[in-house]
Amino acid sequence: MQQPMELLNHISAHDLERYCLGRVKDEAELTSLEEHLSVCPTCVERAESTQDYVDSIRAALNMIQKDWRRACNQ
Repeated sequence: MQQPMELLNHISAHDLERYCLGRVKDEAELTSLEEHLSVCPTCVERAESTQDYVDSIRAALNMIQKDWRRACNQ
């Protein structure tokens, strides 16, 4: 059984970043991304890596903001 053509293409890095940042607002696009992730282990791995990157950047930003607040209060 052949898979639909859209499942043969991988999700772009840009779209994975948008997905992991919660910036995909269009329901049809979100559904399409999630459907693809449900059948493509390569994109799941890339999404997990992208989510790790996003989480690291957010953690670093939180540290910088705490340091900044602490410095401003001294």
